[in-house]
Amino acid sequence: MAELNKDYGKITPEGIERMRGRVGVRQPGVPAWFREAHQDSMRHFAWSYGDANPLFGEPEYGEESRWGTIIAPPFYILNLIQPVAPPIPAELRARTRGALAGVGEYHAGSEFFFFKPVVPGDSAYSARWTAAVTEKKSEFGGGNSVIRDEVEWVEDADGRPLMQERAWLVHAEREKAKQAGSQRKKIEPPSYTPEDIEAIEAEVRAEERRGATPRYWEDVAVGDSIGHVTKGPMTITDIIAAHIGRGPGHYQWGPLELGVVKRDHVPGFYTRNEYGAWDVVQRVHWDAGWAQSVGGARIFDYGTMRLNWLGHLLTNWMGDAAFIRRFRCEFRKFNYVGDVSRITGEVTAKNDDGSVEVDMVCVNQRGETTCPGDATILLPSRRSGEHVDPALPPPPEQWEKVR
Repeated sequence: MAELNKDYGKITPEGIERMRGRVGVRQPGVPAWFREAHQDSMRHFAWSYGDANPLFGEPEYGEESRWGTIIAPPFYILNLIQPVAPPIPAELRARTRGALAGVGEYHAGSEFFFFKPVVPGDSAYSARWTAAVTEKKSEFGGGNSVIRDEVEWVEDADGRPLMQERAWLVHAEREKAKQAGSQRKKIEPPSYTPEDIEAIEAEVRAEERRGATPRYWEDVAVGDSIGHVTKGPMTITDIIAAHIGRGPGHYQWGPLELGVVKRDHVPGFYTRNEYGAWDVVQRVHWDAGWAQSVGGARIFDYGTMRLNWLGHLLTNWMGDAAFIRRFRCEFRKFNYVGDVSRITGEVTAKNDDGSVEVDMVCVNQRGETTCPGDATILLPSRRSGEHVDPALPPPPEQWEKVR
């Protein structure tokens, strides 16, 4: 394998320009982890973030719901998406190859618009591209960082819109992030007494799921609490469970010989571990030494875990007959193994179309906000009955056909 260039792991003007060369170009991406929505994978996905909602996996229950079937948890679709893109021209591939290779990438947040629920038998196809690449001063990165905006349009097998996402990702040099992380490393690991754990588990048992009882728009007032969910103290087991539910994630790494083949295609995604063997840089989520080497105090979670936790709060509160039209959240701080996350929220506005606006926040045991968010929820109305229609798709001129 060819040696990596001298700029490997560094943010350089040349690397930024190579990345900008891909703006507006469809990304081939990786194959969908789930090629077809199925009751088992839907149930397993909900299980992976601690949600036992029968709407997401018990067919008999789903048949009695407003939808007439089980539906997928809100963010299950991220693992169902099959990218559709023509081959990148050889000249463009050569000109943009190695853009910021070896530089750390961190998911900073996303905004989603949903147009219909995913049901068993569905498949999904997407067009995804980089919309913008900007430089930014970064305390986290110890100097400069690069923000990459990604846009994705998703449709079902019949060409109907399913979802639109805009994500923003931060690229930071791992060595500078490590140096800048000296303050983070001073964060003391938590320690809980048996009484503390009993109190936390009492919070978990007090969580309420609305379920089959409709939450009508007319019965909701601005300022209403939307309840709580409590997650933690987070363990490596919880991170493993997240992988069981959603697979290896965006980079689709594999074990053993599959890893050897993957490294041939994405060498920058691998570094040598303490034994001299190759391993994925993603091991910050289970390897304490490697997590500290990139500036973390210790092992930390995936942003998508908190994404699901905020979604869990929403689906608990809104009930089976409601629909999430829009969802946005930011990942502002690391969420470390051992941390307890408490997710709460309130209604901030009511709209004439039968929707409500809610704010959410994820706060750890140190009182730090690690993940704020907001959403638009379409609720059933007493005027129109329980059967709420999902948000209308965007006008055709605002939708890029995937296929």
